Amino acid sequence: MHSHFYGEGTLGIIEIRGLTYSYPGSEQPVLREVNLSIDRGEFVLLTGPSGCGKTTLCRCLNGLIPHFYNGKLEGEIKVASLSVPDTPTSKLAQHVGLIFQNPDNQIFALTVEKDVAFGLENLDYDREEMIKRIDWALEVTGIESLRNRAPYELSGGQKQRLAIASVLAMKPEIIVLDEPTSFLDPVGAESILQIIDRLNKELNMTIIMIEHRLDLVAPYLNRIIILDEGRIIHDGPPREVFAFEESKLVGIGVPMVTKLEYRLREAGIDLGETALNAPELVEALKRLIQKPRNSVSSTSFYGGILKEEIHGAPDRGAVIEAKDIYFSYPNGVKALNDVSLRVAPGEFLAIMGENGAGKTTLVKHFNGLLRPNEGEVHEDGKNITGMSVASLARKVGLVFQYPDDQLFAESVEEEIAFALRNFGFAKAAIEERVSWVLDLLGLTRYRKASPFTLSGGERKRVALASVLAWDPEVIVLDEPTIGQDYAQKERLRNFLTQLRARGKTIIIVTHDVEFVAECKPRVILMAKGQITADGPAEKVLTELESLKQASVNPPEIAKVFLRLSEFGLPKNVINVEDAYDLLTNCLGRCRD
Repeated sequence: MHSHFYGEGTLGIIEIRGLTYSYPGSEQPVLREVNLSIDRGEFVLLTGPSGCGKTTLCRCLNGLIPHFYNGKLEGEIKVASLSVPDTPTSKLAQHVGLIFQNPDNQIFALTVEKDVAFGLENLDYDREEMIKRIDWALEVTGIESLRNRAPYELSGGQKQRLAIASVLAMKPEIIVLDEPTSFLDPVGAESILQIIDRLNKELNMTIIMIEHRLDLVAPYLNRIIILDEGRIIHDGPPREVFAFEESKLVGIGVPMVTKLEYRLREAGIDLGETALNAPELVEALKRLIQKPRNSVSSTSFYGGILKEEIHGAPDRGAVIEAKDIYFSYPNGVKALNDVSLRVAPGEFLAIMGENGAGKTTLVKHFNGLLRPNEGEVHEDGKNITGMSVASLARKVGLVFQYPDDQLFAESVEEEIAFALRNFGFAKAAIEERVSWVLDLLGLTRYRKASPFTLSGGERKRVALASVLAWDPEVIVLDEPTIGQDYAQKERLRNFLTQLRARGKTIIIVTHDVEFVAECKPRVILMAKGQITADGPAEKVLTELESLKQASVNPPEIAKVFLRLSEFGLPKNVINVEDAYDLLTNCLGRCRD
């Protein structure tokens, strides 16, 4: 295990010794005996299972703990040579910028520009310098055009960019980011990571990031710290950490290309040094793969290795159908522009696309939360005009993007039971369903806890549980993987498979291209309020032009095979399982 103390004998910009912390009213510590030293200019990933203490540790760095959250704190925390417990948060804010998991928790001004200006005003910058910094922060986060918009008018991803811009404008020495790319489309997420990387390299800012999308962040890191049950269990450079046996990584997962390499190594195919990204894996594979002879077509050379799945709506009645729908918000923003869509019973559909493309707006039409300005929405062939949201919700369950938008009860148990009582379930059935869904989503130990004391990932699971409990025929999940660790994503994927086997219709809105690649549903891409592509995942996620139009990147495995097409390999390989089958077969032939 890597030492938790980098550069012994010298003090890092962050020094933590013997940190143990419990929230008020809780006997169990969330952090236990944490010892940590981080040097100026490091780019550190803080990861681990949902609820392991990552966010709590970040709150200790800018003084939210212990100045805002009281609780019981033991040990020492020093940031930029300042003792955190003894320093006011206003002074710590000049050194540490914290970007929360949920951007709504730090956005409150009337316009985007005023929100970015707020921190600078409190730090007493002069007007000329403020304008310069606001312009720069809006430009690097790509939201200059939103300068005069009200934050409540923005999409989830646009709000996250605003939260990042507000912190960047103050140019602190340390930036702490709690899942900063959660609500961003893949191209937007990569853009933000490149900005943060530039700040790290050019301004020597220290970056500490919580992130579950390891495929995105792996190329930028120089250190990974893994927490489990409030303790640091591993700490070191990415290649060293990912070379660890996967079973020892407490369910955090590894980049998909690294996972593929593990599988190939187990099959006796050694590619050398651990690959962290697609270009590294491509170079390793090129050394082993021979080009097919000119006389042999790539189709026949690799024919039969991959079985193409049949996707798309069968010729049945649609469980949901949108017909030529248009929708504009009261502020004049046109969200949907002539959208038509049929969803068959039992289908698995993923809706992807750029931030502000209209994805969430579209699915809110499926249960009547929004009604089209023009066009019609049908459910089982019936126009839903005139049907109440309550009656539609019994059949179409929607889990919101932000769990806090639908959580209100005093306990997790009460949250889940609420809708069941409203739908008239008997007391015994309510108790049975609550226990079933708590166990299913790994929430049993939080049964009596307040949802608002849980981590972001755990609250997301409570919101999902509250909908799954009443067993709707159509389940719509808006960004279901946000805040979920690798093990929870796998559990969710397996559960969605089970739901489909029971005939449920699944619709997900997501930016998580790796999750979609593993599930292989029908995929719809959206851009500027319109559907721009529709088809099987293998086809849609490997068509670069339509992906670019929708600000979606191909999955990491697809990037590998798109670069290996000169060797005759098919381009439509998008996940580890299919890549493993093809490569073990292919490399076996190459060796014969």
